[in-house]
Amino acid sequence: MTADDLIELSEYDESDPIDLSDDDIEMIESQVDGLRVEYRRDEQVVLHTDHRVGVVSLPDGPTIEIQPKVGDPNLVTLLRYANGTEPTHLSRETELESGTNFVDTIAVLYLEELEEILSQGLRREYVEVEGTEEYLRGRLNVRRQLAGGPGKTDFECDYDEFTYDTTLNQTILCVTNVLSSLMDSAEIAGELREHESRLRRRITLREVPIEEAEQIELTRLTDYYEKLLALSLLVLKHIYIEDIVVGEGVSYSLLIGMNEVFEKLVERTARETVDERDGWSVEGQARTGNLLRGSPSIRMRPDFVIRHHGEPVLVGDAKWKTEVKNNDVYQVVAYQTAYDAPCVLVYPDNDEDLQNDYSVKNGHSLAMLELPTGVNTADVGEFGRRSVEALTDFLF
Repeated sequence: MTADDLIELSEYDESDPIDLSDDDIEMIESQVDGLRVEYRRDEQVVLHTDHRVGVVSLPDGPTIEIQPKVGDPNLVTLLRYANGTEPTHLSRETELESGTNFVDTIAVLYLEELEEILSQGLRREYVEVEGTEEYLRGRLNVRRQLAGGPGKTDFECDYDEFTYDTTLNQTILCVTNVLSSLMDSAEIAGELREHESRLRRRITLREVPIEEAEQIELTRLTDYYEKLLALSLLVLKHIYIEDIVVGEGVSYSLLIGMNEVFEKLVERTARETVDERDGWSVEGQARTGNLLRGSPSIRMRPDFVIRHHGEPVLVGDAKWKTEVKNNDVYQVVAYQTAYDAPCVLVYPDNDEDLQNDYSVKNGHSLAMLELPTGVNTADVGEFGRRSVEALTDFLF
């Protein structure tokens, strides 16, 4: 196997023995969550994957692509439904169905939402600015003014500026820049760079840390950014890259945890199942009260709680797995203790091998339910309807 080869793996998989440089191994061990290196006596290594899917481009070695194994899903449709990013540009469907690689797939989803935002217009907001001005503007910052000495002739001012250069727009520009630099598709890269050029006329390009981006709060005036921001956070949270302005042959990784994606999918399915039913609601990532007395306190968060007129009627947890684990059952039984309600463990498509029902001694039921994530369709609406039908049949 040469350094130019593509290594194709799936979740919870291992590679054949391969030769990797010290730089390749150092990057995997220090920067790539989702790959584990096992050393062999002949100086070769074996790579082990976990629940993450995506791509890793090593400095001297091969490109590693990791595909979903659980439920054999249509990854593009699954990601779209989980993140609420239905396609708005149908002309891109063929590109995605014809074997587009993982990063290009994410970029196409992102590009669709970016173009939707640009068609509606970027949002300006008031931003507090600290500046040195020839004339007094806004409020004089006395501390900075005095620090300049007695001969200072300009003014240190704090003022509000109505600008496009907000953290929200800087986040969008940051992700546009990163994705445009990683594309295999010249067409997609060209479109992203064109939009990047337009954005940079009004917005500062900087590396936005994920911790800062996660603090962005949308308002009724910026809620049309919701889907694009969700994809931006997805990229920023899971990407590793050496420099925000990259060149050819850059090493990077973009690995997305399917556990988190599936949790989003299950929560959206639950909300759409009860959305139009009077008195029904869904609480996502619910927080239980303290089940145990003591310090530190112990709290648990089921992935969703379905309520009817405020009372819990079903507590659910999403498990991106191919088998039922004892620890998962113990966890959901603890939720029953907290909520005094039936519980369900929700799995991806496993050919109904995991569907089962139990009766717990507290009188409530504990069930395993599979959602049809393996349905082979590019239609997000159809994908969602199949999932909602499965949960509806179970719940009602």
